[in-house]
Amino acid sequence: MCKLRAFTLIELLVVIAVIAILMAIIMPALKKAKEQAQGAVCKANLKTYTYAVHMYAQDNDDAFCDPQSCYFTSLDPYPGEGGDRWDRWCNGNVYLRAHPEYASEFFKYLSETKALICPTFKTLAKSTRGHKDFDTGRENVVNYLPWHNYTMNAYLGLRSGDKNVVVLKVTKVKNPGTTFTFADESCLIKPGYNTQGLNDTALYPVHPVSAVPSWLVKAGGSPWNVRPGPPPEGMGEFTDVIAGFHNAPSGNPVDGRGNCAFVDGHVSAHPREESFPLAYPR
Repeated sequence: MCKLRAFTLIELLVVIAVIAILMAIIMPALKKAKEQAQGAVCKANLKTYTYAVHMYAQDNDDAFCDPQSCYFTSLDPYPGEGGDRWDRWCNGNVYLRAHPEYASEFFKYLSETKALICPTFKTLAKSTRGHKDFDTGRENVVNYLPWHNYTMNAYLGLRSGDKNVVVLKVTKVKNPGTTFTFADESCLIKPGYNTQGLNDTALYPVHPVSAVPSWLVKAGGSPWNVRPGPPPEGMGEFTDVIAGFHNAPSGNPVDGRGNCAFVDGHVSAHPREESFPLAYPR
């Protein structure tokens, strides 16, 4: 008759050690696969934005919508907003899927968009709320619900912008393959590089827009030399930058890349250093 033999303590420790080693090998791969999947979803979301931009332009004499009001009908507070429109991106009381009465004309063209927010950013916004580099803790938002983080290039369609910088129509964009319409923006700040995190619907690398020509002069006329950060590599702090949570170094969700949707219809990921040249439409 066969007698069952129990594991010895040594054998159990060896098994546990092997499992721990396998987990250490597998977990980073699983995390990377999850991040890649979320990045693909984000790009798919932004692809529908490219369609929306062009459909809107076809119906509106080739014009871009105004980035300040690309989502909402009004810059004034809505009921339940607490008087602060800067928190709309994370205020469930003005979530446009639930409150279509607040939606702008352009937003109606986004009806086919499955999500208005990157899944990576959604997790980040919830986990970093109150962090020292979070652009305010949004403590006054009772119904905290991050629901959008794709913001529009402020140099496209801005009705109040400097006409030497801003382009109002799609056909006036000089390089449609290197000019984004919408991009990932983050709620996090990196001191020395950007002064604001996500707080509205427009992404302003250099603000006010009227300051852009002087920055270009300092950069020798090349938009690609206008980079955020301390000298000599950078030209100073930007207002807004492309997000950095895709392909980011471990534990550093500001130094990776953000997905951008371009005028020519493609979507690709870019670092914050390219925020200005990819936004500048001339």
